[in-house]
Amino acid sequence: MPLSNAERVAYLMTKEYLNSGHKVSVITINSKLSNGEVKKMDYEGMTIHQIGSSYHRYLIAYLSLYNPWVVNAIRKILNDNEFDFAHLHNIHTHISYGVISLIRNRNIKQIMTAHDYMSIDYGKFTQGIDSDDLSESPKIHAKLNPFKTFWNYKKSYNPFRNIVIKFFLNKLHKIITVSQAQDFLLRENGINNTFTINNGILKYDNIIGDNEIKFFKEKYHINEGEKIILWAGRLSDAKGAKQVLEVLNRLSNTDYNVRLLVVGGDIFKNDKLEKHIISPGWLSSEDMRIAYEISDITLAPSIYPDPFPTVVLESMQSGTPVIATCFGGAKEAIVNGKTGFVVNPFNIDYFYNRITEILDNDELSGDMGKESKKRFDNLFTIDNCIKQYAKFVH
Repeated sequence: MPLSNAERVAYLMTKEYLNSGHKVSVITINSKLSNGEVKKMDYEGMTIHQIGSSYHRYLIAYLSLYNPWVVNAIRKILNDNEFDFAHLHNIHTHISYGVISLIRNRNIKQIMTAHDYMSIDYGKFTQGIDSDDLSESPKIHAKLNPFKTFWNYKKSYNPFRNIVIKFFLNKLHKIITVSQAQDFLLRENGINNTFTINNGILKYDNIIGDNEIKFFKEKYHINEGEKIILWAGRLSDAKGAKQVLEVLNRLSNTDYNVRLLVVGGDIFKNDKLEKHIISPGWLSSEDMRIAYEISDITLAPSIYPDPFPTVVLESMQSGTPVIATCFGGAKEAIVNGKTGFVVNPFNIDYFYNRITEILDNDELSGDMGKESKKRFDNLFTIDNCIKQYAKFVH
């Protein structure tokens, strides 16, 4: 299965640190190893330390604070090596927040990139969204409600979790947020030592040939003249499944020759719309490029404050207009009306009308594509991202 957005961004940053002349070691989790077991290997010029960790998910609110097997393994790694700087990513499941104190006690400068809301919530922070508010800029109830959290997670709930997390986070040199929207939610919930750096991705270094596009279309039975709408990623209800299904249902009852390209697993079980859905499953990075290239629109309609979806950047780089959610960081990448549209996904009428506006206007679509590419090149490459991180390394 492809890497998650956070994993991909972390990998790209690690490679850039290496390319900048730094000696790089990576500490990661391998659930197939026994708890606390360490496997060391060399990979692409880096030293990889894999640590075994596996436990029942109901214990996450406790072991995410301090995982003794992992912390002890990291302690041994720190004893055997010298490090000047630590960049933490997604420590909230297995590595645990306790590693922050361990690193601080070694006087190692450390920052953490927060790719999600797990430092304040147990999931995607859906509790602050009012689905009945159909306005273009709906208000998000930013303060976490502990009673709602308990009701949503019950067995996993730990009333002391967030207090302990804040204690550890205060020991960090800086917490990097990937969007201003994410930064706002963390600050509203008492995490203040933050600085925003938008994620970046690699620029494509090759051109897709006509034969590659032809082969892709033949493989997935895509006919000439069809309008392709792309919806990709780790798809779920939180990513806007219900809303995507509703707009597709409306489009299927019109003269638009539209098909939905669902990349990442077909979560729809709808016989009526089956002929309008292309579901190739997970695609390789090369095929994913082609998917963006042949698509007329990319959708990113999350119904929670999605911090900064990579699919938006990938689509911009390919020159495909994006229609993205007003919740979260996507609206910071898109210039509304110029590189794509920002919508409230709960407002199905408005969402649907923005799709048809692009489908009906080839000139608008072409202009949006050109502006998207230009904006990506100026702001969202991995080179630009790592330059901003460089100030924290030294």
